[in-house]
Amino acid sequence: TCSEIILRQEVLKDGFHRDLLTKVKFGESIEDLQTCRLLIKQYIPTGLFVDPYELASLRERNITEAVMVSENFNIEAPNYLSKESEVLIYARQDSQCIDCFQAFLPVHYRYHRPHSKDGEIFIVIHNPDLLMYCDQGKGYKSFWRVEE
Repeated sequence: TCSEIILRQEVLKDGFHRDLLTKVKFGESIEDLQTCRLLIKQYIPTGLFVDPYELASLRERNITEAVMVSENFNIEAPNYLSKESEVLIYARQDSQCIDCFQAFLPVHYRYHRPHSKDGEIFIVIHNPDLLMYCDQGKGYKSFWRVEE
């Protein structure tokens, strides 16, 4: 089990086209993170979307390892006609921190219903599921599912 995990997510950039940065720091419970891969299952709320064509382009250029899980996905639909979606992202080890992984995901705001008043729309991004695979050598492999 993982005794201490720090998950931090922040939205970078302004406007309709932003990046969701996810950073994960593990405590001392995992000895050799160099043999591990961290898969992030991110839930995308209806107010946002991820462009699967953009993800394919980023994968080809080795910028990110992410893939859409949801099918029948309409990037043109407004938030009130869309469904929550899911994206799988392989996080990369952070060169600045030996116990850390990070991943970025380009996200885009959907159009919302018109309002008669000026106002702000708040979109809540829930914590992702974290799935870790570590190769312990000698034929041993470990899998962890990290929950809140």
